[in-house]
Amino acid sequence: MSSGSFGRPGNYIVHYFFNILLFYVHALIVLPAAFENPKHKFWKIPVLILLELSMFVLILLIIDSLLIRYTDFIEFTLNIQFYYRIAYRGSFFIGIGTGYYYLLTFLKQKEITEESERKHLSSIIAHQETQNELNITVNAYLKAQINPHFLFNTLNFIYNNARKTAPAAAEAIMTLSDMMRYAIKAQDAGEFIYLLSEAEQVDNLIRLHQLRQNDQLYIKFDYSECGGETKFIPLILMTLVENIFKHGNLSKESKPAEIMIRSDDNVLEIHTANLVNENQNSTSDGIGLENISKRLNITYGERVKFDYFIEDNLFKVRILLQNKNSV
Repeated sequence: MSSGSFGRPGNYIVHYFFNILLFYVHALIVLPAAFENPKHKFWKIPVLILLELSMFVLILLIIDSLLIRYTDFIEFTLNIQFYYRIAYRGSFFIGIGTGYYYLLTFLKQKEITEESERKHLSSIIAHQETQNELNITVNAYLKAQINPHFLFNTLNFIYNNARKTAPAAAEAIMTLSDMMRYAIKAQDAGEFIYLLSEAEQVDNLIRLHQLRQNDQLYIKFDYSECGGETKFIPLILMTLVENIFKHGNLSKESKPAEIMIRSDDNVLEIHTANLVNENQNSTSDGIGLENISKRLNITYGERVKFDYFIEDNLFKVRILLQNKNSV
């Protein structure tokens, strides 16, 4: 080894074990510790490298001394040139360990970037799917593929002919016409609408059902604390109220269904509660609660909480939106 000729195998085994150990310690322990706080890396890197190189030379000094004394693995004397060679060899493995560390860092960063791009692409696809589902909802809500102008002109004609002989039916026709106009406007308005406008259409929806049931439905709707400038994604509130009429029991005056909207500078809360209709076997159609959850999460992310559950025979829904004006 000192003369340039091949040494004994035991000599190579011992020294290359520590060379490889230095390589991995430097790449997997020393450099990550040095870069843990970027502000300190400029002094920590040289200090830690000098420390590990000194420890490497010291350990090999002790190991080689023991091997020379008790074995025949090594046949040379320990001198200053020997230590220079150890230090050079340690510096070499530290160098390639540094390259290995940067290779691992590059591959890890590449994986993080690719994962971020995959999530971004998935978000775009999910948003598009949700928009498509909203369009389907609007079409289902209209219940017809008729030209809107023709439809509204026809409804207006029926209203004018019915208001004298059947005022209740005329009122229902006009209310339905207003709701369908809103549905079309909501489709054209983009991603957000004024929540107060949808609340007014919920009033129309409630009025229609009351006309059908001779005002025998018990339901409370409070949106007095809904700010006029509050914007929200369309047809969420309408769908929740439709679910109440489809699946709730609104026949008990002592347990009326409740719909409440509250809004302040930062928080929007929508709460509904209704008795469960235990005699109903039909299942919900339309986008349903799961689709509402998806639309809310895609649009608002972690700022929104959406819960629904049954408690004391009441089906409850709660939407809580933090920082509501960040749309």
